[in-house]
Amino acid sequence: MNKKIIVYVLLVVALGTGGTLMAMSGKDAVSMAAQQKNTLLTADTVNVAFQGVGGRVNTIEVREEQQVKKGDVLMTLDPVDLDLQIEKLKTDIAQADVKIKQAKDGLQNQSEKISNSEKQGQLDIQAAQAGESLLNQGTRAEDIVRQKLAIEAAQQSLDAALTGVETAKRNAEIAQKTVSSRQQALDLAKVNYNRIKALYDAGAGTKAELDNAKNQLDNAQIALDTAKDQVEIANNQITAASKQSDIAKNGIAQQQTALDKMEAGATAEERQQARIKTEKAKEALTQTSQTRKDVKNSEYNVDLLAQQKQALSVQLKTLELQRGRMVLKASTDGKVARIVPKMGEIVSTGATGAVIETNQLYYDIYVGEDSISQFKAGGNVTSHVVALDKDVQGKVRYITSAPQYTNMRMSRDKGLSDISSFQVRVDVQRTSELLPGMTVEVVTK
Repeated sequence: MNKKIIVYVLLVVALGTGGTLMAMSGKDAVSMAAQQKNTLLTADTVNVAFQGVGGRVNTIEVREEQQVKKGDVLMTLDPVDLDLQIEKLKTDIAQADVKIKQAKDGLQNQSEKISNSEKQGQLDIQAAQAGESLLNQGTRAEDIVRQKLAIEAAQQSLDAALTGVETAKRNAEIAQKTVSSRQQALDLAKVNYNRIKALYDAGAGTKAELDNAKNQLDNAQIALDTAKDQVEIANNQITAASKQSDIAKNGIAQQQTALDKMEAGATAEERQQARIKTEKAKEALTQTSQTRKDVKNSEYNVDLLAQQKQALSVQLKTLELQRGRMVLKASTDGKVARIVPKMGEIVSTGATGAVIETNQLYYDIYVGEDSISQFKAGGNVTSHVVALDKDVQGKVRYITSAPQYTNMRMSRDKGLSDISSFQVRVDVQRTSELLPGMTVEVVTK
């Protein structure tokens, strides 16, 4: 019995001594847990959502577990309603372009007409003012002399016309006498031809004599016709000369009237009319200027049409942007982990369409402040993958304060402070062997 008690005492002492030695060398369970961190590999996931649009699912282009590249089409929404709105806006914009062009062309035409009217108005004012000035100043002496010379020239024209009438009459008389003479010659030629023809028919004359008589008869007829033509020409000359003399007479009368008026000077009524003409020319120019202001106001309508077109263009761009967003594309390379909606299902604006598991693996470890100095953002970390019994290299993505629940509060009655933990996220390059969920061990100092 005493031997058994001694054995038990020795065993207790041995265990106590071993535990003390292990605690002193850092091989106790608490120390080992603090130095070796176990965690799980995790894959980054991305929720790919419809941005600002919703609607009925029209197509689903991928399946779950399928590998995709960034930009690959995942699914589409039914675009019929948006397509109709876009088509209508394009039509409205085309109509706005036509209206703007018509308005601009109309303004251009009006502006050109107004410019021409303003130039003509200035000329009319100048002409009216010049006429009014001449009336008020009276006729100059040199203008009267010039007018008298014009009367003399008109008189000379009349004299020449009258002389032409007399000459034409004499020519007509001579032509008439020539007609009488030629008529007598024709009568004689007829008598002679008839005589010789009778002799020829009786066999007493020759053919040559008959032909000669016939030629004389024809020549006499031609000479008579020519003389008659000369009479007609002479009569036409008489008529033309008479008309010319009448015109010359009227010209003399007009020139004399103008001279009388110049010598008498303008009447009060004429001065008043000239003044009214000047005022009307100025008023017409004023109205033209007002019309230009109206055209200027019309330019605001063109600007308004342009602004309306701009608003339509903005709406069109917005709808086209929404139309593009109805095609959901992969935002990164990876594997389709989940397809949320089903074919034909109505999804709300901003709803998630698919979840993509990226090719980036990571794990989180929680390190005490006494060991955090061995980790730095961007630094390398060696970890052991239990399933593969293989070490892999990782890179620290970031270090941050760990959540409160990971901090350890020690008993203060023993004089120990609270121990704070830090979250360290480490990125691991994915390979065909590494899979999310594998256990990873990291040894800290």
